Amino acid sequence: MAFGYLFFLAAIVLAGSEVFLRFLLPPPPQRYYIWPPNLHVVFNPSDEATPGIKGPGHFIANSLGLRSDEPWPDRQRTIYVFGGSTTADVYLDQAEAWASLLQSYLNQKTGQPRTWVGNLARSSLASINNLLQFEHLIPDLPRADLFLNLIGVNDLQLALKSSYLREMTMDIHMSWTFSQMPVPGFWASLALVRFYHRIADWRSKTNLGPTQTYNADGYIAWRRCRATAPKAKLVDELPDLTVALNEYRRNLDLLVDRAQTYGAPMVFLTQPAIWAADMALEDAALLLAGGLGPNNVWCDEQRYYTPRALAEGLDRFNQVTLAVCRDRGLFCVDLAALVPKKRENFYDDMHFNEAGARLVARILANAIAERFPAR
Repeated sequence: MAFGYLFFLAAIVLAGSEVFLRFLLPPPPQRYYIWPPNLHVVFNPSDEATPGIKGPGHFIANSLGLRSDEPWPDRQRTIYVFGGSTTADVYLDQAEAWASLLQSYLNQKTGQPRTWVGNLARSSLASINNLLQFEHLIPDLPRADLFLNLIGVNDLQLALKSSYLREMTMDIHMSWTFSQMPVPGFWASLALVRFYHRIADWRSKTNLGPTQTYNADGYIAWRRCRATAPKAKLVDELPDLTVALNEYRRNLDLLVDRAQTYGAPMVFLTQPAIWAADMALEDAALLLAGGLGPNNVWCDEQRYYTPRALAEGLDRFNQVTLAVCRDRGLFCVDLAALVPKKRENFYDDMHFNEAGARLVARILANAIAERFPAR
C-alpha cells in the first residue's frame, strides 16, 4: 500500500515537473543551430584584457543561428566561413569582425557580385567540427557559392590537449559545434530529459572546458598566470604529433571531398598567431594560452608550452594545410605568412584585434576578387 502511494506521488511530481519545464524551456529545435537564432549579447573588451579593441562588442545571430546579416534575397554570391574563435571574433563589434568586413569590402569592389557572407564559426571548433557542420547544418542553409575555412590552431590545441577536455567524445564535439540540435525520439524530447542534458552540458563547459565570458577581464588573470609561471614549468618540446597530423590531413581531405560533392570551392586559410621563437617583450606580454590541460587548471598548475614550441606546432599544421592545397589543386591563402606576428594585429596569442581583423578581411577580399572575378 505504502509503495503504491509513493509510486503514485512520484508520478504526480514527475508529471508536474514535465508540465512546468515545458512552459519554461523552448520547444525542441527542428534543425541544427550554431548559435541560438536571433541571439543578441554584448561582450565587454578592455584595454588591458583585449588591447586594440575599443567599445562594446555587439554579437548578433540571425534567424539561421549565424553571426551574420539575414541572407539578402537579391544576393548574387553566398560565401560561408568556417572557423573557431579567431573567426567568430566575439569581442569585436558585429561590423568589426573580419567575416563581416569581408562582406563589406567585397561589396565595395567594382564589378564584384553582391555578396552575402555567412559566419559558421564558433569558439573551439576544429576540422572534426567542420565535418559535423557539413553533415548536419550545410544542407539546411541557403546554397553556397564558396567556402572559406580558417583552420589549424584548434586542431593543434586539441592534439596538445590544451584548452580542451582530456577526453573528447563525439557527443562533446556535437555539443561544442551546435548550441541547439533536434532531439531523437520521444524520450529525448521530454522536457525533463532536455533539462538534464542542459545542466550536464553547462557543467562540462563551465567546470572542465573552455568558457566564454561576457567580460574580457577574465583574460587578465590568465595572462598573469602565464607571465608568472616558473621557468621549470615551461615545456619546450612538443609530444609526438604524427597521429594528430595524419588525422588532420584526413579531415581536410574529407572537407575537400564534401565541398566538391556539394559543388562549391573550398578555400583553406592558414592560421596566423603571434607565437615565435624570439618574441619582443611587448608581444610576449600578450600571451595567455598554451597551457597543458583544460584552461581551468592553468592558473593552478602553471605548466605552459613555450612560444617557440607552439610556433613550431602551428607551423606543422599550417604546412599540412598547404600540402593539401597543393595536392588537391586548391586555391588557398597563406594568412600565416601575410599577417605580421605583432601586437598591432592580435590581442592575445592568436585572436585578432580590430586592426588585425581589417587586415585579414582586406587580404581575403583582394584574393577572392582576383581569383573569382565577377561572371
